[in-house]
Amino acid sequence: MTPRRFSYAAGVAFVVAGATCWSLGGALVRLTDGIDVWQIIFYRSMTVLVCMGIWLGFRFGTDFFTRMADAGFNAVIAGVAVGTAGITFVAALFYTTVAEAIFMVGIAPFLSAMLGYWILREKIPPITWVAMTVALAGMGLIFYGNRGGGAFTGTLLAIYSAFCFSCYAVLLRWGQKTEMSVALIWNAIFLILVTGLVMLVPTGLRETTGLESFAIGWWNAGTVAIMGAVQLTLGLILFTVGSRSVPAAQLSLIALVEPVLSPVWAWLVSRELPPIWTFAGGAVIVLAIVIQALFSATRDNRNAKHQARRQRRREPAFDHP
Repeated sequence: MTPRRFSYAAGVAFVVAGATCWSLGGALVRLTDGIDVWQIIFYRSMTVLVCMGIWLGFRFGTDFFTRMADAGFNAVIAGVAVGTAGITFVAALFYTTVAEAIFMVGIAPFLSAMLGYWILREKIPPITWVAMTVALAGMGLIFYGNRGGGAFTGTLLAIYSAFCFSCYAVLLRWGQKTEMSVALIWNAIFLILVTGLVMLVPTGLRETTGLESFAIGWWNAGTVAIMGAVQLTLGLILFTVGSRSVPAAQLSLIALVEPVLSPVWAWLVSRELPPIWTFAGGAVIVLAIVIQALFSATRDNRNAKHQARRQRRREPAFDHP
């Protein structure tokens, strides 16, 4: 059974809501106490696995494994892609500034556009190119306000993170006739295995390893559970549902809502006031997304009216007695 597909406007709303959920990550991390990123990712992924198992089991019942099989290897690759995007972005922060890493996220729409055209043959309207360029300029303003010395390794990792996320967006479009939400199951499994290995085996990525690494305390466990349930599970479900109606390039463009809202939530939680350039850049990115959404929605409405008129012309005329 093909999953339900919504209108373009509804698809955009789902994607924006999903990216908004993702943007809560930084603020929730600030609420944790004395744990590192590997512990956060491990328990957050465990929560995602449990939540997705319950949600998909409730939706499909005994058809759950059939849906996973129907999604096939495409869902596995998509899950690994988005998981790798998260890990490499975190790794980039060890080598470069947060601002530079975030700036590199701005190339994701361009990468998605090229991959979408090459793999899916999705044509890219001129307005989308304009919106992506404007958004990249907004990311540049954020980078300018937070500029600092970044290392080449960090830059490469951030670019690879953007590439992996672009692959995820394209794979969602590629498998839109199947239940691509199951990709989140594979994403959680992949991250649990990777982070669990880092916490158990000496790799140089953590100062201490062993079973004691899994002890995080009740406060941290609750906070990370909220991250897994709301920030990731809900966010990825909404993004996946929206991807059925929004082209790949626009998915990555709208996802830039995340770095725009992240500093706002961080300020509300921990009073971390970002530079004025962050707000200026965020306003430019929001403008780009609004321009894209309005033009695309107007075009879709125009096409729908045109098709309706054509349909009416084809209807036969009946003589009434």
